[in-house]
Amino acid sequence: MRSPLLLLLLLLLLAIPSAAQSDARGDLLRRINAERQRAGSPPLRLSPELTRAAQAHAAEVAARGSLKLRAGSTEEMRERLKRAGYQAHAWTESLAATSGGLESVLRDFRQGDPETWRKLLDPEYRDLGIGLGQVGRTPLYTFLFAVPQADYFARRTAGLHDLARVRAEMLARVNAERKKAGAPPLSPNVRLDRAAQRHAEDMLARAYFAHRSPEGKSVRERSREAGYEWRMIGENIAEGQFTVAEVMDTWMHSPGHRRNILDPGFRELGTGLALGKNSDGWQVEWVQAFGARR
Repeated sequence: MRSPLLLLLLLLLLAIPSAAQSDARGDLLRRINAERQRAGSPPLRLSPELTRAAQAHAAEVAARGSLKLRAGSTEEMRERLKRAGYQAHAWTESLAATSGGLESVLRDFRQGDPETWRKLLDPEYRDLGIGLGQVGRTPLYTFLFAVPQADYFARRTAGLHDLARVRAEMLARVNAERKKAGAPPLSPNVRLDRAAQRHAEDMLARAYFAHRSPEGKSVRERSREAGYEWRMIGENIAEGQFTVAEVMDTWMHSPGHRRNILDPGFRELGTGLALGKNSDGWQVEWVQAFGARR
């Protein structure tokens, strides 16, 4: 029976990458990407962070001597990814043990594990981590496939970088809803745009989500500071939606936000949008400022 000290030493040794392991990982990556190219999927990148997490799991599996996943292993992997500093939108893991050499790993997946083969070719996955070890005398391979949050965010927000186009689309959607409700259309206003944009950028920069800033400023103060002298003012905010259609659907299903959009007293609209990373992760901040001037 192995002592706890020997188990700890084995874990540490297996977690340390070697030149042979680097060569094996590079060979596996080339083989996987050749299959992905044939399937029309983009190549995977070998991620150091994912590889550290995959290697730690390989060491743990090798020490136990069993490929069977333990209860709580999913949570443990989430913690490994967090400690490694890897932000994943989605991830999945596959394990294999074979003595047939590297060429047999993919062959076994293709012939006997169609679910892992599908993951291996899935175009959504962009990063890969590979852990290497042994179960008894049999070589062990752990694969972590992941969709990095940064890539996912970039793809989903690709249509939001033209702010003028987003504002035009927002105005059109608002006025379409107002027309159905019998309310007069709104006109765009650059000062309300400025107030809404400053609030969206401030929420992103300081990682908060509220109508009032940390200093207590509301749309009343923000619109006046932007040069808009109002007799009637209102604001909608939202976080996380990737399109104008999504955010409008969210607002129209919320009584208070819907009331602002359809209020016949408002005459002008400003739109703010900020997207990027803050201390809470990757965010999209939306602001509508409604007004009627004195």
